[in-house]
Amino acid sequence: MALVSIGVPTFNGVQFIAECLRSLQEQTFEDFEVVISDNGSTDGTSDICADFARHDPRFRHNRLNATIPSADNFCRVRDLTTAPYFMWRADDDLAEATHLAGLVKAITSKSDAVLAVSPILRISEQSTPGEKLYPLPRHDAATKAERIHDVLLGCHPSWFYGLWDRRTISEMWNYVATSYAIPWASDHLTILPAILDEKVAFSDDGKFIQRISRTQTYHLKPGALLSARNRYQKLAREMIAQRQWTPAEIEAIEKTLQEHINLRVAPLFTTWRRYLLYMPRMALKKIKGKG
Repeated sequence: MALVSIGVPTFNGVQFIAECLRSLQEQTFEDFEVVISDNGSTDGTSDICADFARHDPRFRHNRLNATIPSADNFCRVRDLTTAPYFMWRADDDLAEATHLAGLVKAITSKSDAVLAVSPILRISEQSTPGEKLYPLPRHDAATKAERIHDVLLGCHPSWFYGLWDRRTISEMWNYVATSYAIPWASDHLTILPAILDEKVAFSDDGKFIQRISRTQTYHLKPGALLSARNRYQKLAREMIAQRQWTPAEIEAIEKTLQEHINLRVAPLFTTWRRYLLYMPRMALKKIKGKG
């Protein structure tokens, strides 16, 4: 059995899938398997994936005949793998050659770690092309509350694509899928417990390269966004309440949580403002529709 399983869910990703898989193939760490869950692609993606599987025994191509929801395909590719450590890889993302080696070293060196992450290089190929580097946050402060503050405010949603302890990500993703069930900000919510428990390991050896090449389809209307924000906050507070912390730590970390939600998830004032501006327009539209 390989030490690391990498799950690649894909659908009609012919433009980038070969580069994505080659990036995995060229990793300096070699004790891994790559399982591709091909969601019924019709654009040539399947041929590329099958070719990788034919020439490299570490790659497996599993193709669905009928397309299923993308969230289901993410779960499917996870469940097709068996290694003790697991990571997802989007079909258009890349990584430097030492990325996986650095993550494996980080997570195996920290005895209680459940997630290993690296710096993120975000490359946008949409309307405003450009690159931005997201370095690792400071994580050596003197107190628990200070360390959680620094990591939570310095985290990146693409940590979701880091290297996970298999049991942890299975349990956490199942919890988020059932308790939250909203694609928007689900990545933040999934990594939150690892941050709160200080079980994130950090690797500076090899960046993860996130390519933004497709228009996101899960942006929410103002009313749905406000509802999702409230739901996110409720679940996050429940996570905090489950920890055995002192009252002072709880107070400090709840304050950090509010900063995190306002800075990284959905600013309260802006969310409410958009909602209040949106509702009269919708009411007027409904009245006109009846006329």
